[in-house]
Amino acid sequence: MNTWCAFAIALSFSFVPAPQSAALKAESAADMKELSTYLLTMETLNKVDRAMRAAAAEIKKDPKFAEAAKIETELEALKKKDDLTEAEEKRGEDLARRLEALKADDAMDVSNDQTIGQMAARIEKIAPISAGLRSAGLTAREYAKFMMAVLQAGMTAALQKSGTLKEIPAGTNPANVKFMIEHEADFQKMQAAWEALGK
Repeated sequence: MNTWCAFAIALSFSFVPAPQSAALKAESAADMKELSTYLLTMETLNKVDRAMRAAAAEIKKDPKFAEAAKIETELEALKKKDDLTEAEEKRGEDLARRLEALKADDAMDVSNDQTIGQMAARIEKIAPISAGLRSAGLTAREYAKFMMAVLQAGMTAALQKSGTLKEIPAGTNPANVKFMIEHEADFQKMQAAWEALGK
C-alpha cells in the first residue's frame, strides 16, 4: 500500500473507513470542479491532525469504545494460548461476536457517500469527529474535501512514482500531487501517530 493511501486510512482511524469510493465517485460536476481547485496545505493538514487527536480523545470516553478495547485485549490474550479449553473457545467466539456488534455502526461508515455534501452530512452526525473538527476550526465539508483531495492526489502521486502514469488526470489539481510528494515524510510521521491513537 502506498504511503498516501495508507495515510488516509490511518487518518480516518477505525471509526471512519477511508472514503475511497467517495473520492473516486464524486459524481457531481460541481464536486469535481471544487476538488480540482481545492489546495492541500500544511495549515489544513495540521488542523486535521489536531482534530483527529481531539476526536480520538472523545472516542476513548465512549463506554462502547472502552468495552471494545477490553474485549480486544482479552481476545489477544486468548490467541496467545497454545491450547484453549472448550470454555475458552466459547468465550472467544462470544467476545468476537460482541466486538463485531460494537463495530457494526453503519452511521459511521462514510465509504458509500458519493458527494462532498453527503460525506460532510454524515461526518456531522458522528459526535466525536464533529467535536474534534470544531475544536480545530474545521468544518465537516472542509474535512471531506481534504480527505477526497488526499486520496485523489495521493493515488496520482503513487502512480506517477511507479511510472505507470505519465500525465495528471483531468480534475486532479497538480499542486496537490506536488504537495503529496513533497510532504511524504510529514504524512508518514502523522500516519504512525494516528495509527497509535486508533489502537
